[in-house]
Amino acid sequence: MKAAALTAPGSFAVIDLPDPTTADGVIVEMRAAGVCGTELHFLDGMIPPPSFPFVLGHEGAGVVLDSPVGSPILKGDRVAIYNLIACGKCHWCNTGREEVCPQAIGQLGFNLDGTFRDFVSVPENNLIVLPENVSFEDAALLSCSGMTAVHVTRLANVRLGDVAVVNGIGGVGLMVIQTCVAAGATVIGISDSETKADLARAAGADSVIVLGPEGYESVPEAIRQLTGGVGAHHYFELVGTSASICAGIRGLARHGAVVLIGYTAENIDIHPIELILTETRILSSVAASRDDLVTALKLAARGSLKSTIDTRYPLGEVGTAFERLRQRSVLGRNVLTWGT
Repeated sequence: MKAAALTAPGSFAVIDLPDPTTADGVIVEMRAAGVCGTELHFLDGMIPPPSFPFVLGHEGAGVVLDSPVGSPILKGDRVAIYNLIACGKCHWCNTGREEVCPQAIGQLGFNLDGTFRDFVSVPENNLIVLPENVSFEDAALLSCSGMTAVHVTRLANVRLGDVAVVNGIGGVGLMVIQTCVAAGATVIGISDSETKADLARAAGADSVIVLGPEGYESVPEAIRQLTGGVGAHHYFELVGTSASICAGIRGLARHGAVVLIGYTAENIDIHPIELILTETRILSSVAASRDDLVTALKLAARGSLKSTIDTRYPLGEVGTAFERLRQRSVLGRNVLTWGT
């Protein structure tokens, strides 16, 4: 089979690998895989792979090609892939928080070979049969950005009447806007362009702050102007810079919460007294639970969670998809596709 893999630090290629077998789990023939900004962190060395070659990709959907005898997942099933293979036995797994399982076997595209290949073999519990009206492409994106959006909305306990700010209008940010709207919140987006601001409005944002030359310096005041001086109840941070995180904290209402989602190599420079006097809460999110993916698929099936797809590429053109990400020219998400 063909696979897009890191072959050395900073280098990748489409290579040939052996096909998987049912000894490794249920075999899925890939039909779609989302191209996430996380892949650039591998290419740039921020996240080192366990070995070379290493297959990238942590989002995906496809058709079951073969499964072990007795499996409830059957040949021909259309499935989404939940990328974390947790232990299933610890306290966190037993309480629905497998995304922080300390004994996890691994995660596709992080320390296990990922979804940028023709066939993937995973345990049956990592597959969720798709609703009939959810496409492979949508399911692939829901298996990262969609389930993450559900997870952080639940984590922050967004409620009817709350004000939620979403900073970063990319694939995940557009999904977070929709899940906050579904929870009954008023949503303010923060964008670096008018084009992305239009996408935020189309996703359901009530208003959008478009960053000017001063960057994030004016964001706290802009948030307060839009909230009658109160501030936001929630600030979802997807950009991952010290300036954007601090701006979000300073734009919160009392007892507000900043939710850290985007990866960053920067430290946060803010005095604790700013947090203490307002009882500001700092939450963080890593991926999502299997149940979050199930919920994301249900929301998509009823039309409450929609993907924004920029461009579709075959596996052999994954390098172009990476370059588009690096240029920050992607509106929504790029998707790798196989077959029909």
